Amino acid sequence: MDRDRTGWRITVPRVSHISALYLITGVCGFVDAACFLSMGGVFAEIMTGNLLFLCFAIGTGQPILGVTKYLLVIAAFLLGALAGGRLLRGPLAEQRIGFAVEWAFLVIALALTAILQPREAGLERDVVTSLLAFAMGMQNALVRRHGVPDLATNVMTLTATALVADSAVAGGHNENWRRRSVSITIFLVSGTAGAALTTWLGPWAPLAVSVALLTVALTGLIVRDGP
Repeated sequence: MDRDRTGWRITVPRVSHISALYLITGVCGFVDAACFLSMGGVFAEIMTGNLLFLCFAIGTGQPILGVTKYLLVIAAFLLGALAGGRLLRGPLAEQRIGFAVEWAFLVIALALTAILQPREAGLERDVVTSLLAFAMGMQNALVRRHGVPDLATNVMTLTATALVADSAVAGGHNENWRRRSVSITIFLVSGTAGAALTTWLGPWAPLAVSVALLTVALTGLIVRDGP
């Protein structure tokens, strides 16, 4: 706490905007680990994986129930992206209020996971994965606007390609190699830790970590000194 002329006041610790985006990278790893390993093999954040699994399911003639789970999370993700896009064009756009909305959806998903204990199939699984996919869709829309160059939160294929293709070995000038390297490292560590937590404690554990990370990240995404 600091003291000024009006008396005591509470100073909120905060992280930088860049550090907050790194924390969001960790959120992606933890959330997808929980979804994929314990909720029917779907991703809440990596839509490329869901689209491929959807194609494989259709191409191999799986029953409709094997396809619905992918359609649900893809639709929820797109709705989240739509909501994020609307918030980016609303009166609170510059306050980045969308990240707080995303946080609320993650908290609700965590609470329902702890209460309902979703499994590989069932309504409980569909509700939780849809909430998580909606939150991740909103997050992706917001990061497109408020992200920084070469700091990836989820597209590690392009990040790894740029890291190598722009390296000195390839004759390039990889000025942002640190951001690219840190992004990939955080994603790998969070995915591994999320898998371990899901295996030993259940999906609520990595989701709890993701909520904690986003809570800290909010201080660098919403609390700002200037525009």
